[in-house]
Amino acid sequence: MGGERTSEPRRQERGVRRMESLLRAAEDVFADFGYDRATTNLIAARAGVSPGTLYQFYRNKEAVAEALAERYAGEFEALHARVFREGIATATLSDLIDATIDPFLTFHRRAPAFEALFLSAAVSPELSGRIQFLHDTAASRVLALFERWTPGAKQDDLRWAAETAVVVFRGFLPAIKQATGAKRTRAIRELKTVLTRYLEPILGPRTTPTS
Repeated sequence: MGGERTSEPRRQERGVRRMESLLRAAEDVFADFGYDRATTNLIAARAGVSPGTLYQFYRNKEAVAEALAERYAGEFEALHARVFREGIATATLSDLIDATIDPFLTFHRRAPAFEALFLSAAVSPELSGRIQFLHDTAASRVLALFERWTPGAKQDDLRWAAETAVVVFRGFLPAIKQATGAKRTRAIRELKTVLTRYLEPILGPRTTPTS
């Protein structure tokens, strides 16, 4: 009896590790092939297991995609909450750009299948809606940062600046994601240079105390 009780947590732990391995493999397959071309056979092969083993944990490709998308959605929501928190502590415009751009670049680097799942509508409407809400409110969240940075600036100018900054970031993102090494570093530097030169005349130096 004692041996059975001891083995049960071990089986559960192995199951958790197996599910994690399958999700990592699915992430790579979705990123490499896209959602439509991905198959459970490819995912199983990438994880080094049989398709039957995969089906012990996920009944089909859709279930794998939903589990991975659920993780992405939670991480993306937490990222927005962290980056756009009240009183972001930055002293210069360069600091502000770093504090907002770098976490999102890190997220997209660590979530290579994010677009493959959410842009292809491969997930449930509930999950898709959670991500769409964050996309739709990105400019307003950036606007709130700008308002705290330069409270005396014209509202219309800040709104245009926020919307433009979001568009510029999204425009650069594919090139940054495809680049590696020195090219990736250069692409990120160019993105930040573009944003800095555009925003400097609008935002100017910070006019509120750093908190």
